[in-house]
Amino acid sequence: MTPAATDASAELGASFWRAPHRPLMLCAVLAALAGPLLAAADPQNHARMMVFGFAGGAIAAYLLTVLPGWTGARASPARVALLTALWLLGRLLPGPAEAPFFLLLAATLAPPVLRAQLWDRLWAPLAAVLLALAALLPGLDSGVPPLLIAALIAVVGGRALPSFLASAARLPQPSDRPLIRIATALYILGAAVLPHPGWYAAAVAALAWQMLQWPLRLPPIGLLLLPPWLWLAASLLLMMQWEQQPSLALHTLTMGGIGGMIHAFLSRVFARRTGAGLAARPTSLAGAALLHAAVIARLAEMLPSAHALWGAAWAITLLQLICHCRQPHRTPVFIGSRSGTASGAGKTKP
Repeated sequence: MTPAATDASAELGASFWRAPHRPLMLCAVLAALAGPLLAAADPQNHARMMVFGFAGGAIAAYLLTVLPGWTGARASPARVALLTALWLLGRLLPGPAEAPFFLLLAATLAPPVLRAQLWDRLWAPLAAVLLALAALLPGLDSGVPPLLIAALIAVVGGRALPSFLASAARLPQPSDRPLIRIATALYILGAAVLPHPGWYAAAVAALAWQMLQWPLRLPPIGLLLLPPWLWLAASLLLMMQWEQQPSLALHTLTMGGIGGMIHAFLSRVFARRTGAGLAARPTSLAGAALLHAAVIARLAEMLPSAHALWGAAWAITLLQLICHCRQPHRTPVFIGSRSGTASGAGKTKP
């Protein structure tokens, strides 16, 4: 290997740990692929893999990526490596050993958020603490941990999705409506703490009201964003009859709402940056189609087809991520521009 090639490899290796989304999204995608393999043999470990492994890794990747935009501080490569090691520990020892990953995530997020006095961002370390507490629960049959993640999607997605859609359609950024986002999350948390159809109905109504306010002109990159929001609403409707179909409700939430939203955000990492904004890769659109087909197959109780489609979607994503990690680091576009007509590559706080 030539000295130039050696230097390039060393730089790629260093940038891997400087970019939190790379190792942590890799963890999440690997968990997405491994999770269905455990479904029949070890349902409890399957649930933990999908909630704390898949969703947990993706949440950490997102929050650590947007942290510098919020506060100017960023997680050190050593901290990212330690988080990755703790994530792996949780996969080897599912149960209470999963909690340290989320506690370290909270400890990474809280100090810069507090120093910057960003009180409206305190939900980020608080969410990590709640997930740490959820990891200490003996089982996941109640659906509480997935609902915690659904509440987080309501907070993050309710702000990010209209911004993304406006950026993709070259439209002015919509006004933020924090109260309705917070109310939606509280309705979902209410359902997690005290299950009642009223909580679910209120949350679905709030999700629908928000979506109707969005700029719904949909270029391809925008098409990836709406189905997960619709799956989230559908899962909450199914949870109103929890006793009749708990598995269908949970899988609609975890596969469609949570899995679809993670895939949509990750697709922005791979998107091409053009003068007109972000352009979705055909492979990302194909992966999204396979993922949502997997949810439909799961609702139809076609389990082998659901597992095969889900696996194909995340196998494509894994190949995309490997190719991405071999390229020089660029910060993912996880936010939209707030200035006039959006460019899709904004640098302001989400």
